[in-house]
Amino acid sequence: MMKEKFLIVGGGLSGVAIGYHLIQKGMDVTLIDDQNNQSSIVAAGMINPLVFRRMTKSWRVDDFIPYCEVFYSSLEKQAERSFFHPITIRRFFSSQQEKDFWTTKQVLPEFSPYMEMLTERDLNFNDEGILNEFGSGKVKKSFWIDTNQFLNAVKEVIHTQGTLISELFDHSKYDAASTTYKGEQFSSVIFCEGYRSRFNPLFSYLPVQSTKGELMEINCPGLETTESYNRKCFVLPIGQHQFKVGATYKWNNTDPIPEENAIEDLTEKLSYLTTKDFKVTRLLGGIRPTTLDRRPIVGEHPKEKGNYIFNGLGTKGYMIAPLLAKEFCDHLIDKIPLNNEIDIQRFDQLLSITS
Repeated sequence: MMKEKFLIVGGGLSGVAIGYHLIQKGMDVTLIDDQNNQSSIVAAGMINPLVFRRMTKSWRVDDFIPYCEVFYSSLEKQAERSFFHPITIRRFFSSQQEKDFWTTKQVLPEFSPYMEMLTERDLNFNDEGILNEFGSGKVKKSFWIDTNQFLNAVKEVIHTQGTLISELFDHSKYDAASTTYKGEQFSSVIFCEGYRSRFNPLFSYLPVQSTKGELMEINCPGLETTESYNRKCFVLPIGQHQFKVGATYKWNNTDPIPEENAIEDLTEKLSYLTTKDFKVTRLLGGIRPTTLDRRPIVGEHPKEKGNYIFNGLGTKGYMIAPLLAKEFCDHLIDKIPLNNEIDIQRFDQLLSITS
């Protein structure tokens, strides 16, 4: 029995996660990638189970976190690399109301896996140069991914067990009706192009937004912490007194080059956390693919069968991608229905309007 042949367009987080899962299912996988995955590489790779504004749990977090732990840990062993790092997030409360939200929810069974009970030390956290007006709480089941190490590790698996092509996908040489690219026919083609899906003739009707994000790397010898501090921004320790600080959110922006005011914006955000001196060592930018309803867009084109999209992971990509990729591959191979919240069918009406 011949293997089904899959072509994946785009080697960022979405593309490599799908490629890996299809290979695990014994499929023939070709990944075409132009090595321009700015949003996946630049992302801090934070996995945070909470949404701090109203102190709620992230969407489907009880499903995503356990799968993340298995997925990243097993891939680390397979690739003999280290890129999956548990870390405590210390959230400095921005108001008395936020502190009250935490106090109320920390005792609830559905929140206890993710919130440590507040202690006197948390409420009166005292470190010279750290601002702590309303106290702080510690988040459990939080992690960060060394994104460059992770992407390289998965691409090594795909290169070894499938086919990895380093080039820009040429839509003019693709026949969607027969799912044939440059004369080679595939069972299915999966487009994981991020914000560039707007330039894909098949999927340009979908409301994938371009949300620019910038972060800076700083050297701050006076900041002694192994925790990730969070208020207005995140501060992620990456070793040797180096920290990632992010991020900005600039809507409808497709230029990944950081803007002139990025350092000023991030420095202002950081001023809500610390008064310590630091030196900016690097400034990075990328474009996140986001959606208005804050849910990914996954599934088959309503008219051109065999053509699929997996997009719109937004700011929680490294938490949600592993399990969603597995569920998508289960849908492709085993015909298990997609979660209604992510199914592309919710936008069928937009295609009829634009056709």
